[in-house]
Amino acid sequence: MEYNYKLGVIGAGNMAKAIVNGIVDSKLISTDKIIATDPFADLGIDGVKTLKENVKILNECEYVLLAVKPQIFNQIAEEIGSECKAKHIISIMAGITYDAIKKYFANANVTRVMPNTPCKLKKGMIAIRKNDAIPACEKEFVQSIFDSIGKTIYLEEELFHAVTAVSGSGPAYVYMFIEGMIESGVKMGMTYEDAKCCVLQTFAGSVGMVEVASEPIGQLIDAVCSKGGTTIQAVESFRQDKLYDIIDSAMTKCKNRSEELGK
Repeated sequence: MEYNYKLGVIGAGNMAKAIVNGIVDSKLISTDKIIATDPFADLGIDGVKTLKENVKILNECEYVLLAVKPQIFNQIAEEIGSECKAKHIISIMAGITYDAIKKYFANANVTRVMPNTPCKLKKGMIAIRKNDAIPACEKEFVQSIFDSIGKTIYLEEELFHAVTAVSGSGPAYVYMFIEGMIESGVKMGMTYEDAKCCVLQTFAGSVGMVEVASEPIGQLIDAVCSKGGTTIQAVESFRQDKLYDIIDSAMTKCKNRSEELGK
């Protein structure tokens, strides 16, 4: 079948825009071969049309990216599923399983993908569902889309709820820790900008240390602490307050919600 567009995007939110920006910047697809639909928003990328209706996407796009909220997936799928002539459906919806998508798009190959918001800076973490039944050329093309906005890994679908809790929602946890450290610095007398500078560079440097370290993270923690010193006071306070249990409890609730959305 001949297609007028390489990619159609249903939904024009922030993640859709980040993905299309990555595609365009990497010259993977030209803007005249991409089209988007959203009844309420515009993708806002020069050269990419954003329409209100899904007709062109249904009939003219080789690949279709589902970038809508999972809560409205059934509504969208019932409207377009059986009519869609796309060869390949790509979903970035949290919690909506491969089988749930395939039920509506039986004639297309389907790839589930879990990105996160740092994709806007091309520093995203993206999990792609393993599927050996998909032709290699289609698999490589889908991966190339997400390689343009971050780091990609392939995982079994049963791990996608965990991915949602770890990296999909993870930036929010990091932002909270950053915000808390900045606020504490301000309470101690620093200006907001000075505290922010110190905290952000500390995070950046710490991530770099973990990336290159051959030893476990626990040893990196111990290396900053000295008996009777300053760091150990904060570390022991975190341990007494069961920081790791707090993190695990919150992430488990996030994973559980992802599972609920998939039912």
